[in-house]
Amino acid sequence: MSGLKTLLRASLGDKKRVFSSRRFYSWLGITVAVMACLWTAFAKLIVRPIIESAYRGESLFPFLNRYFTGLDRPLERILARWDLYTQDGLMACLGFGLIALIATNPTFFRKYVKEATPESLGAIRILTSAILLGSTLCSHLASSVHLPPQMRESMGVMQFFHALPIGFERFLGNEIALQVFSALTAVILFLGMVGWQTRFSIPLGAFCFFLQGGILREYAHYWHQELLPLYVMAVLSLTPCGDALSVDRLWKISRGQAVPAADRPLAVYGWSRYACWVVIALVYITAGLSKLRFGGLFWWNATNMRAILYTDTLQPTSFDWNLSLHLTQAPDIFFALLGLVGILSELGYGTVLFSSTARLILPFSIMMLHTGIFFLQNVAFFDLIVLQLVFFDFTEIRKAIGRRLATRFGSIHVLYDGLCPFCRRTVRILDSLDLFDLLKFINFRQMNLSDYNRNNKQNLKLRALEEEMYVVFRGRAYRGFYGYRVIALFLPAFWPLAPWLFLPGISSVGVLVYGYVARNRLKLIQCDSNCTLTSSPAGELTAAPPARNQAQDWRYCLLIPSLIILMLLVWVFRIEFYPFTAWQMYSVPNNSGTVTFHKVFLKRESGETSRAYFEDVIGATKAGRYGKATQGCFVPEKADLCQKFLAASAQAYNHQARAGEKVTQFEVQQWLWDFRAYPLGPQHGTLAQRFVFEVKNR
Repeated sequence: MSGLKTLLRASLGDKKRVFSSRRFYSWLGITVAVMACLWTAFAKLIVRPIIESAYRGESLFPFLNRYFTGLDRPLERILARWDLYTQDGLMACLGFGLIALIATNPTFFRKYVKEATPESLGAIRILTSAILLGSTLCSHLASSVHLPPQMRESMGVMQFFHALPIGFERFLGNEIALQVFSALTAVILFLGMVGWQTRFSIPLGAFCFFLQGGILREYAHYWHQELLPLYVMAVLSLTPCGDALSVDRLWKISRGQAVPAADRPLAVYGWSRYACWVVIALVYITAGLSKLRFGGLFWWNATNMRAILYTDTLQPTSFDWNLSLHLTQAPDIFFALLGLVGILSELGYGTVLFSSTARLILPFSIMMLHTGIFFLQNVAFFDLIVLQLVFFDFTEIRKAIGRRLATRFGSIHVLYDGLCPFCRRTVRILDSLDLFDLLKFINFRQMNLSDYNRNNKQNLKLRALEEEMYVVFRGRAYRGFYGYRVIALFLPAFWPLAPWLFLPGISSVGVLVYGYVARNRLKLIQCDSNCTLTSSPAGELTAAPPARNQAQDWRYCLLIPSLIILMLLVWVFRIEFYPFTAWQMYSVPNNSGTVTFHKVFLKRESGETSRAYFEDVIGATKAGRYGKATQGCFVPEKADLCQKFLAASAQAYNHQARAGEKVTQFEVQQWLWDFRAYPLGPQHGTLAQRFVFEVKNR
């Protein structure tokens, strides 16, 4: 607390903050005041009339009419509640200004944010896009058309798509349209991963993934997997994440445009990286606070932890782990420690924002935590496991790998013609792709060829160097195509292509193509004012342009207070409005010592009976996301929906079944287990209710 007071005092009194211009601080004060006025006007003059009209069923938005007319509360109480929200919004505006003052303190930036390289931000983009791409490829979105439309419940922002006259309902019922959309989402995420047109592919990829996730959740429930990478993707769409490790960078280089040095730390990338860290840290902090909020200080007690582990293990999922059921005789202290370690890890995760040591320890600890959850609870948070890698410095890792490779293989000399604009541009591209810094580019126009031959035991001729590029590796010189073949072995971007370059006959074709390009290289690029014929060293070819003071770019700095205020407001008001969430999973404790779970069995024409896994035939229900439908079998008002789901599943099963193996019956069972009284029961509980569904028209 004393450290926070010191930092706050310095922020308010320091005349030399990160943004030294007084104009900025005047602008900040005006912005906070304008935000407060706009929020008040919006809340009083726009939202209140909308609430009143929706309560009477007269709003222009049908979903608002349905929502407010369904509330069993007087209008005055709803408006009074909204007035409280209005006051909290004003406090949020002030909090934004206060956090912005702290963030702009030079001590805060120097100690906690720090400069980062463009490639560190590019690595976060690749990692996040890859996570969402993998989730998209495994989503089976198109299979949702086989689910009854009655299962859909409009969720969060998805309500707007249902309300707009865009034919959204027809889209959801068209399997081909969903397949095309899922494929398009995967393509856009792939383009974002490789860094093609990142200004568009990153935000568009985040939007498409958000829409895809919303569609799937409407059939099931509001699950939290894949939300955090989506948040990080949304933040990346506001940052220059395509300045390194991207096709965008290569395209600029190929056109002779200046690009920032990939390994040169700058403030703008530090702010952008820190914004990603803030989102991740706040998610874990709010998840831990939610557990304390609803479960109290002893949320982690053994009974609650046993109930959580046993319930998830016994529910049908894509995995058959039952490790936690083998721990029924373990002492309570074991389960209590599991819960205590989990909640302390979540609450302490915020230290990654202030400690480099924490950024080495906590991400690894969280990886272990989610791995344990996978094996003990059958809940797969693969996205969160992989996302922890964003806290590691990829620049240092890359350089360390490069040093190891250089020690083993030595450097690779690339001799090129510095008077050739095409050659210089090619060198810039190769240098950008040289992740491990193994290539050493040498302009033979500016070297003493005799000394080079003597020092490297070569016999290179000036005329040969003028005709073709040479690569010297391990004492041997490779010319033209053969030189590129050596380079391909050491550039990761060329690894998928490298094996093909060694196939019989490829070298003959490669030599012909290279010869044609080499003979016409002076015609391939027309020089202008930015393309001179003066020879220059390779180092100058890859140098970054003169950089403005990136710390003055306040847009990236103000991402920090904006994200903090937004996520804290969502948590304070317990908002569960897709894609916003207060991260309240597992926060409501179960201290009764009893768990309820369901089993689903199917019977085939052959008489065989087995457990039913609906995700085998309807991929959209993977990970047991059909639980809401099957549990409804024992709720009178939802029994009809349960039957529709079972009928649709039977149709999907029988469409794939062989003769004599069609499904004739489903049986949904509800079980109760008092694990305190009967910890060693072989069935882990007793059968309480059963629901039998006979399949017709099979």
